[in-house]
Amino acid sequence: MFFKMINKRYILHKIFFLVLLCGISVFLLQANVDQTNDATETDEKLINIGECRLNFKVIKGGDLTILFESGGGMDSSEWHSLVKTVAHETGATIVTYDRAGFGKSDLPEIPYDMHLETKWLFIGLKKLGIEKNLILVGHSYGGWLIRLTASMFPSKVSGMVFVDPFSHEFVDILGIEYLKDHPIAGKLPFDTSKPEKLTKIQRAMVRMVSDGLRRKTEIMRSTTIPEGIPVRLITSGISFLPKQEEQTAWREAHEQLAAKIKGAKLIVAEHSSHMIPFQQPKIIINAISEVILLAKKESK
Repeated sequence: MFFKMINKRYILHKIFFLVLLCGISVFLLQANVDQTNDATETDEKLINIGECRLNFKVIKGGDLTILFESGGGMDSSEWHSLVKTVAHETGATIVTYDRAGFGKSDLPEIPYDMHLETKWLFIGLKKLGIEKNLILVGHSYGGWLIRLTASMFPSKVSGMVFVDPFSHEFVDILGIEYLKDHPIAGKLPFDTSKPEKLTKIQRAMVRMVSDGLRRKTEIMRSTTIPEGIPVRLITSGISFLPKQEEQTAWREAHEQLAAKIKGAKLIVAEHSSHMIPFQQPKIIINAISEVILLAKKESK
């Protein structure tokens, strides 16, 4: 662990907004992941995409590829407890990866750019030969990223599953100034004054937040989701944000997003707060299976 605090509940309350807005890892919950899922059938490769190397994990299957996009600051280990079951139940090819600077991926020297990093992802997928027929699954900040991915590469995407995603609708409801100046979201939860003493993951987090919430929101407002693809949006059923009005805005933002997408379905994870992949993984698996079934019908 890279922060030393006594009370885990206190830590989660203090950094949760930063997780959502800026891509900081809820590292404390990673201990719940089933690490036994790194089996021999998972092919792990470092792919050189030019500016750095990205670490990919692939379970080979059918023509459909399910790409998992982790929450902010987290890496591919977030999905370890899900991937084998999803592979078994769907027969699809499964892909998880570590975004630049996280997990086993290299930390680039150049500034963070959402568009560029999405292009890097597709360079890696193309080198692996699995850059089409994608079912995108994104949690939290990863929900923002799959939205950008679908907008940039619409012909490659066959379906989407949002898992309690961060969204510009949420920013629009509460306002950038409110979120930017929020007492638990305004700065990184560690000292950045001595960069030479920061760990790799801390430097990756500094890099990820460097372009600011306003710039990210501007980019995301310009995105579009391909018409006609099946979409499921899973929203947390248990409050986790400090104030009720913030939690209300979180749900309202998800309702707005689902309403914008023709045929999208909003699913409430009644027994989960934000960390649905750990608390109710089956609801994600069921949503993926449903989207795949619909995507196959659309392709006929």
